[in-house]
Amino acid sequence: LLTLRKKADIIMIKSLHFGSEFSMLRRFEVENYRCFSEKLVFDLTSRDYSFNQNLVYNGIVNKAIIYGKNGIGKSVLGFALFDIISHLTDNKCLQKKNYRNLEHLDQPVVFRYFFKFGNDDIVYEYIKLDQYDLRKETLKLNGKELVRFDYFSQSETERFVDSTLKGSLNIDLPDNKLSVLKYIYRNTPTNSSSPVTKLIHFCENMLWYRSLSEGNSHMGFTTRNFELTEMIRENNKLEEFQYFLKQNGLDYQLGFEKENDGYILYAYYRNGERTEKAPFLSLASTGTQALLLYFAWSVAAFPKISFLFIDEFDAFFHYESAELIVQLLNEQSGFQSVLTTHNTYLMQNRLTRPDCCFLMTKNKITNLYDSTDREIREAHNLEKMYINGAFTE
Repeated sequence: LLTLRKKADIIMIKSLHFGSEFSMLRRFEVENYRCFSEKLVFDLTSRDYSFNQNLVYNGIVNKAIIYGKNGIGKSVLGFALFDIISHLTDNKCLQKKNYRNLEHLDQPVVFRYFFKFGNDDIVYEYIKLDQYDLRKETLKLNGKELVRFDYFSQSETERFVDSTLKGSLNIDLPDNKLSVLKYIYRNTPTNSSSPVTKLIHFCENMLWYRSLSEGNSHMGFTTRNFELTEMIRENNKLEEFQYFLKQNGLDYQLGFEKENDGYILYAYYRNGERTEKAPFLSLASTGTQALLLYFAWSVAAFPKISFLFIDEFDAFFHYESAELIVQLLNEQSGFQSVLTTHNTYLMQNRLTRPDCCFLMTKNKITNLYDSTDREIREAHNLEKMYINGAFTE
């Protein structure tokens, strides 16, 4: 654990060096997407609390935990947030049916992202009829409109791109599946200060993953699938992985052995006087494999990502393992993270804050601070308050 915490400290130092250039999602709005029949607003504005200040940055929640009843839309929120990668990046994106809300199939889906990139406010809005059916895009920098692009209009006022973005580039898109922002990014000289460059770099480094009974899945960050144990081997983190498992009550002796064209992770054990071995994955329980999933992504992606969404992140964890992972994530200040869970044990002020803990209901998501008229202090037991109905759902 000490090694893991040292790694977190290094990442924290790096993020502090970003200073005002640290990039974050400040607010997200979506309309008419899947189960959201009305506009859903996910506001990450922080409140004025003096404790756990590492969970917020520059007035924005950096570490969020979302609660909600089954089927209310927690997973759908993750898919909505990551829709942006489907047309701004080439990274892996899971395709979803029933894209538009079934009650309003005649209406498009509207997405709005409000970013804080250093001292700049960037608002990106787009409209779709399906995941790869763009209709309109707009981009604003500090209130100034830089892009207003209607894919089905020939009017110059409805196909406007500021010269500071496109230069002398002639915007000639083949169809409405290719984003005008992505087209500009790929066909103009790289400009690190451009809002388009900042936006796409942020999206390229977004990561969503989850572990369910039918297997693991992920979106964003990469164009390929990863083999989890290979992620550990490539990053030379086997010793740390063994210690991580030990912190979760699992004492394995592990080692990689080369076989054919790859490597197999083995667990070694004593059988009388002999040392035997078995493939680690053949011995690992569902919970152990969920721990492997978290650790593999932590070594392969966490030093690089901008935004992390873990859906049902502790579905297979003991509450102590869930707490450990929340603590480790809280120490990672180089990226924003959002977790969905049903585990009310995590609803504690020593792990989170009232403005970092969100309740989701039909077409609505609100932090605990805004869900009650009562003043919430550090000494309050958030879990007990929640169970006793102190928060309005």
